[in-house]
Amino acid sequence: MKPATSLLHELVSFPSVSGDEYAIAEFLSGWLKARGLPVHLDDRNLAARVGREGPTLLLNSHLDVVPVGEGWATDPFVPLVKDGRMFGRGSNDAKASVAAMALAMTRLAERPPEGVQVVFAATCEEERGRGGLEVFLPQLGHIDAAVVGEPTGLHPAVAQNGLLILELFARGKAGHAARPHLAKNAIDIAAGDVAALHGLQWQPHNPHVGPMTLAVTQIEAGRAHNVIPEVCKMVVDIRTIPEIPPEVVVERVRSVVQSEVRVRSDRFRPVHTPHEDRLVEAVREAHPEGAAFGSPTLSDWAHLAHIPAVKLGPGLSEVSHTANEWVDLAEVERAVGVYEGIVRAWARSAAA
Repeated sequence: MKPATSLLHELVSFPSVSGDEYAIAEFLSGWLKARGLPVHLDDRNLAARVGREGPTLLLNSHLDVVPVGEGWATDPFVPLVKDGRMFGRGSNDAKASVAAMALAMTRLAERPPEGVQVVFAATCEEERGRGGLEVFLPQLGHIDAAVVGEPTGLHPAVAQNGLLILELFARGKAGHAARPHLAKNAIDIAAGDVAALHGLQWQPHNPHVGPMTLAVTQIEAGRAHNVIPEVCKMVVDIRTIPEIPPEVVVERVRSVVQSEVRVRSDRFRPVHTPHEDRLVEAVREAHPEGAAFGSPTLSDWAHLAHIPAVKLGPGLSEVSHTANEWVDLAEVERAVGVYEGIVRAWARSAAA
């Protein structure tokens, strides 16, 4: 096997569902140390560094995967190589990025770029939990820019939606189903609120990710078939954009519904990096065939809102979390050079 393919094969063999990343973190730490890289391992997060001074570029991806689910044709943690693809849970999201970044770090260590530092952080609980990059970031020191490894087909995402989750509580009056006129059905209130929410138009649009989206994704009401429910709970999933602050969204939602509105989560804010930033210019220089785009899916980029960043890696987002997950191995091998090239182009820009 080629180098990145071989490492990816090892990584996919670990069933590192979120919360169970200890073994894979220990393995990758040992793999990096064996190649001369200093490694800092804390719990299920690790960091390796090249260079000792100057501006710092972070390469980050995650070690955890989502649960397997059903529909697999093979064992999801016994990687299968067939027709130029590797099949297995995490092969695409995002162990392909982890493998390519690790290989890029070994190349950078052989010939370190002058005047900059490069930190590779392989972290846990990106898919679910709060023990990953969010808590590990302070241990990495000052970071000036970042490349987040996620399946993007090696195209750079320069914008990413945020996530705002609301809980709505429609409140009525309980009663016997045989006398609905004596009750106030919370489901009726909720139905009107759903229609009002889905009828909202949001402006402006983001040039990369398009319009903000809002969808009622869960509804819960009723204790028995013969009781008019007095409460109906709804969950609203909103993919925010930089142009519309979450606070504005919440107030507009409150203005069109009868339900009580509570914010469950607004910690994932939308992020974007201007085209003229030197990191984006470095990506264009190192990988001119990559086309900048906006990503609707979340990643650990949300924890790097204070610095320039792009999301870029081998694989396809549409394949993530699916049964028989796979990644194109030629793209994984190519990613090694892309990551190395971005670092070196960014270093030249920093020196200038």
